[in-house]
Amino acid sequence: MTEACRKNGRKVFSWFSWRMEELRKTDEGGFTLVELLAVVVIIGILAAIAIPNYIGQQDKARDAAAMAQLRMAATSQQLYYVNQNAYAGNVTDLQAYGFRQGAQMVTVRAADASTYCMQAPGGGDTFRITQDTGRPVAGAC
Repeated sequence: MTEACRKNGRKVFSWFSWRMEELRKTDEGGFTLVELLAVVVIIGILAAIAIPNYIGQQDKARDAAAMAQLRMAATSQQLYYVNQNAYAGNVTDLQAYGFRQGAQMVTVRAADASTYCMQAPGGGDTFRITQDTGRPVAGAC
């Protein structure tokens, strides 16, 4: 493996390869405690960097899902309005017009013959959509 890395012009984990060779030469059975602790510390540092980024990505995904659900519900509200000449007062009425609840639960907070307001929780915020805005915005109804 060491020769293959050198042929490619890359020294991947050169210290590790060197150490393995040294262990083979001296008939030692493993790594020292200090070397193992160094590896544990490095893994801990990498985890401390990666975990908050992962959690942030989950929140962004929930926000995107909430906004997508609200856009789908708004489309169903418009279809409902064309047939009923009023906006639906609950999500159950929208199901006949193609809307399906997802993980981010959409609720109709207000609806009448001229306007509606629906909201859904995201990862870190609540989003709403109205007949006037036409797109999801942060905040509750």
